[in-house]
Amino acid sequence: MSIEGEITIKVIINSGVTKETLITSSRPLHIPQLFINQPVQKVAETLDSLYQLCNTAHRFAFLRLLDKCKVISLSVNEMLAYQLLLDLETIREHCFSIFSKWRINDNQKINKNMIDLLATLKGINSTLFSVGNPLSLMDKTLQSFACIKSLVEKLKTQLTLTLIGEQFNAETVFNNTYNFDYWIKTQSSDCAIFLHNIQQSQFGDLGNVKTQFLPNIMPSEMTALLNDDAFIAQPSHKGICYETTPYTRQINNPLIQQLSAKYGTGLLSRAATQLLEIFELMNRVKSNYTQIYSEDIQYNRRASIDATSAVVEVQAARGKLIHSLTIQDDQVKAYRILSPTQWNFHPQGILKQMIQALSFSNKQDLVNKITLLVNAIDPCVGYKIKVIDA
Repeated sequence: MSIEGEITIKVIINSGVTKETLITSSRPLHIPQLFINQPVQKVAETLDSLYQLCNTAHRFAFLRLLDKCKVISLSVNEMLAYQLLLDLETIREHCFSIFSKWRINDNQKINKNMIDLLATLKGINSTLFSVGNPLSLMDKTLQSFACIKSLVEKLKTQLTLTLIGEQFNAETVFNNTYNFDYWIKTQSSDCAIFLHNIQQSQFGDLGNVKTQFLPNIMPSEMTALLNDDAFIAQPSHKGICYETTPYTRQINNPLIQQLSAKYGTGLLSRAATQLLEIFELMNRVKSNYTQIYSEDIQYNRRASIDATSAVVEVQAARGKLIHSLTIQDDQVKAYRILSPTQWNFHPQGILKQMIQALSFSNKQDLVNKITLLVNAIDPCVGYKIKVIDA
């Protein structure tokens, strides 16, 4: 088991029927306790070293908390730059998930183009912030969008060729279900082959169950909820176990609405969402950040005698990430983190409902189907599946 912990999914069956689904997590939720009574600089460094997955999302959340508590002041320009980095991180996380999990069989090799994509993403980050660690509290230099424009164009080309293929473009593929289905049937990219296999196996509606999306909760109410350890471990709101996923974010996209009308909340709708969101974000990167200008960034931290609190929400790759902070005299007095995985892999949440609805021919068939569903929701840690005969 890794230091990040893991999720265990234990399914008890009897006579070909699922009797019980038990989802447990060994994720170390106590990590923010390490921040208590630590200076701001130390917490910034610890966040950077401990949270490697969705590192940008966690560190951006921390900077926004400090800004809301008036410890530092973030300019609109640098906020744009950090949001750009967050969009790129989500693209990277989605790509890695697709390259490592969208596989027809275990013998299929991971696409080596992922290495080139990672190099381009790293190049954008290091060019945009030419001096200093972008999300640290140290001095840094932000360059204008013009400096990364060619790299952004290169990234879009790489994504299109690797994920979509040579004869299509994302705008056409994701325009409607007719184009989407035609691409799946005629293209030879790994993504098209995987999605075509889902259709051919009649797994498009696999895991189609009713779900409820995490609503916006007032900051004051969220702060109170986060003070409860039980809520952090197994979050629910007013008795409801919500989901917060890319599917949640993209549900109003015309293609996703069309796919959902046919497959419900099932596997194909969710897989298509992850792929589509990569190109939605890529378009945003190309158009929403062109006004970023060069800026030398320095923080004059302000310490307050009185305790100040704040809560922020960040749309990370796997869903809504929530951080809260109480600070006094440059020391952190309370810190809480609620990740989307805690919602999405709640013992009574969306995955359990999906598994309970599955039909299967044998143990291995059940494991294979559960694996597809878990990968579609995409936990931020590893997992293991156990199927037990009662």
